[in-house]
Amino acid sequence: METSLRLLLVEDSASDAELLVRELKRAGYDVAHECVDTAPAFQAALDRQPWDVVIGDHSMPQFSGMAALLMIRDRGLDIPFISVSGTITEEMAVAAMRAGARDYVTKGQLARLVPAIERELREATARAALRKTEASYATLVEYAPIGIYRSHPNGRFLSVNAALVRMLGYGSAAEVRELDMARDVYADAAERRRLLDRDTYTDRQYDDVEAVWKRKDGRLLTVQLSVRAVRSAPGRVEFYETFVRDVTDQRRLQQQLLQSQKMEAIGRLAGGIAHDFNNLLTVITSYSGLLLEDLPAGDPRRDDLDQVRKAAEAAASLTRQLLAFSRQQVLEPRVISINDVVENLQKMLQRVIGEDVELATVLAPDLHAVRADVGQLEQVLMNLAVNARDAMPEGGRLTIETANVDHHPEAAGQFVMLAVTDTGSGMDEATKARIFEPFFTTKEAGKGTGLGLATVYAIVKQADGLVWVYSELGHGTSLKIYLPRVNAVAEALSSAAATPVPRGTETVLLVEDSAAVRAVGKHVLERQGYTVLEAPNGEAALHLAGRHPGPIHLLLTDVVLPRLNGRQLAERIAASRPDTRVLYTSGYTDDSVVRHGILEGGVAYLQKPFSPDRLARKVREVLDAVSAPKA
Repeated sequence: METSLRLLLVEDSASDAELLVRELKRAGYDVAHECVDTAPAFQAALDRQPWDVVIGDHSMPQFSGMAALLMIRDRGLDIPFISVSGTITEEMAVAAMRAGARDYVTKGQLARLVPAIERELREATARAALRKTEASYATLVEYAPIGIYRSHPNGRFLSVNAALVRMLGYGSAAEVRELDMARDVYADAAERRRLLDRDTYTDRQYDDVEAVWKRKDGRLLTVQLSVRAVRSAPGRVEFYETFVRDVTDQRRLQQQLLQSQKMEAIGRLAGGIAHDFNNLLTVITSYSGLLLEDLPAGDPRRDDLDQVRKAAEAAASLTRQLLAFSRQQVLEPRVISINDVVENLQKMLQRVIGEDVELATVLAPDLHAVRADVGQLEQVLMNLAVNARDAMPEGGRLTIETANVDHHPEAAGQFVMLAVTDTGSGMDEATKARIFEPFFTTKEAGKGTGLGLATVYAIVKQADGLVWVYSELGHGTSLKIYLPRVNAVAEALSSAAATPVPRGTETVLLVEDSAAVRAVGKHVLERQGYTVLEAPNGEAALHLAGRHPGPIHLLLTDVVLPRLNGRQLAERIAASRPDTRVLYTSGYTDDSVVRHGILEGGVAYLQKPFSPDRLARKVREVLDAVSAPKA
């Protein structure tokens, strides 16, 4: 079976050309040939079609095989060229081979021509296959979804693919190749030096490491590098081959998951300790309050008791913060004006921040209302004020500002903004990135719990709000809170502390499984004039209510009770005493009274720990309510 062969002859002798073609046909080739003897004709033949082999006479009067070879080479064509000549010296043969000829044959030894062509066709086919493979690999590298590059130990890119160019935010591979890796790519130049030392001496084929890079626009990337050091024979590193994956989003999601798991664990811890802890604090704060009421103004023991009361309040604040950022604190959202909250809290804030810090308020006169828990907003303001004070140890200015915001870049809708700005020490970017983490603090040991800003963040998020922070080292901090606006009239906030503690004569059924809390609760209520029936659990309360001949005006019950919880008890009492009003109390969220931490409408609730004053006022409030809550 004949093998087709496209042959281009550079020959001015028709008989010699015929002889060559005849020799090839005798060897089994189906030869399609063209014979040229001028440069223009050769140029036209190359343009017209591809050729398998070019055979050129080494020397002709007007055009030579060597000139044809140079034209092939200038075009970058990979066509086997075999030089032929009537006589050829060793010098002529060497010159032809150096110029790119694949072989040389004298016209008197044409028997060598067929094996030479067969060899060159095989090698040309192999070279073509290699070029195709290399092109395929080059395409694979160029269009790979991960970054791939080669780099010199001095920190210059030798080659980069498109994915790496995009990853770094540049417009072209040429731009990237101009970069100094330590200065322009690594966020910390010393990190590249450390990795370079590590990769220089490792024996592993690929060494997987993580690093922090920076894009052209300055944004930081977390990248995973798979590096191979390519060495010369003596073992010196010639260059590095590296695969790069951008794992920024992956690491951020892992951090969010870790943070979520941490919050969940802390939430379980908070819920587990809050009930018993708040019961103990209720006893401490209540007896402290009662004793303070009994001691005359000049009694030296008042100071000692006041210290006990303050320590209990600090412990209660810590528990509230644990419950707040783990979202287990019971909320009583109301339609309010943030201006009213700021104004009611202003005197207390001034005491907290001290005399060397100036407190200024810039409150919008036409501020819209929000739906929020007053106690939690007060907690937010107090936490921010304490942080601001600690950032200004030598004094400064604390500004509280409110405003209506019609547009926010991160969320749709209209908002009310509460901003707290200080002139303190400020924060760097690394600190700012961690300020909302629970238990993260820059303060000395014993000076902070690391819960303040974590609590603020949790409270704002639970209210469907947003938090924005701006800070610079040496230039203070501004923290802005955005809460959704509501189209309703704000309720007036009362300040009951200035009025006398109310008294009463009604009958109260007190149900509490903690004997100490039950005892102090009974003591406070009887002191205010109430008749108190007490029970340690729901079953005992039902039995007592069934035997009591007179009215029971109020059921004051802990939510969390053994066997029969507070809600179930209230429902059973309501069946036989529909006029009995109900006040729940508890140290943490319980789904029998709340849903996702939000108090159900029409439910009266008193958060533990409470003081005698708060207990007496809340009992009176429930008894006097026009539409008093019932079971």
